[in-house]
Amino acid sequence: MEYEGINNIICDAEENDWLDVSYSERKYVNKPAKAARKKINFKFKLTKKMQIIAIAVCCVAALAALLFIDGNFSKDVFKTVKTAFSASVFTREPTPVSANIAIPVNVNLVDVKDGVATFNGGKAALSFTDGKVTDITDKSVTVEIDDKTTITYDNLKTVFVAVGDTVSANGLLAQYDGQFTATIFTNGEAVKDVIASEKQLTWNV
Repeated sequence: MEYEGINNIICDAEENDWLDVSYSERKYVNKPAKAARKKINFKFKLTKKMQIIAIAVCCVAALAALLFIDGNFSKDVFKTVKTAFSASVFTREPTPVSANIAIPVNVNLVDVKDGVATFNGGKAALSFTDGKVTDITDKSVTVEIDDKTTITYDNLKTVFVAVGDTVSANGLLAQYDGQFTATIFTNGEAVKDVIASEKQLTWNV
């Protein structure tokens, strides 16, 4: 015997049970990230002193190796190195320093030979620089520029200064006829290597 009402109730119950579904929100938990590995940078810097020591060690090692290759060759190498070092450190000549003095505008350069400069162009011989008269003759005047350097004006006719006088550049020294000469002395020796132009005399000291 079938009961239509009962069947309907059963179906409704099953349908309601099937529909009664609860959903729960999922929560995703992130796993803690692994700590980043710290990079350790090793910086090794050679100091200037260490670099010099390293170079010296390499040089000594290279020279020591030569001893086992050829005795005569190694001796020559040591001798060459020693000679070069001695020449560069102990016997190196100082770099020459140029000195120059201006030529007065009232004269013209004629020639320079063995350090003796010849001039013409007028009658008055003027001092090329400031200085002090240290010696005179009937035909010459010597003016001291500094403790080591003097200039001798020669082939003069009439001298107008005396020993001990202080003269200035372009100051009147003497009178000449035709030509006169000027010679530079350093420590009492005539300077041979003099380069002259229309405006100045240049030499190495």
